[in-house]
Amino acid sequence: MRRFFGRLLRWLFFLLVIGGLAAAASYAGARATAGKLLGQKPPVSERRTRFAYRGVSELPGNPRAWIITYGRTSLPGVRTVTIYVSPTGALLASRPNNLAERLEAYEQSREP
Repeated sequence: MRRFFGRLLRWLFFLLVIGGLAAAASYAGARATAGKLLGQKPPVSERRTRFAYRGVSELPGNPRAWIITYGRTSLPGVRTVTIYVSPTGALLASRPNNLAERLEAYEQSREP
């Protein structure tokens, strides 16, 4: 009986480690996707990240996603930026919807 519980605990620990690694990889993928969208020197700061395990009701199909929110921004007319990324690292949506265009216009306005 003692041997059974020893094996069970080893398997549970192994599954816990694998689950932790999968969660870390998912988080890293979400951060990388947001970083690609925002660019080298993004005009945003105060990042907050959370995982919507029950889904994001604002998106079609209520998918589970990483929600990366930036509280401060230098973009004209934008108070906050929110980026939704799937657990596999795919960009689902952003708020504002035209974030890529706004970032491009911001970068062009800063060029001499």
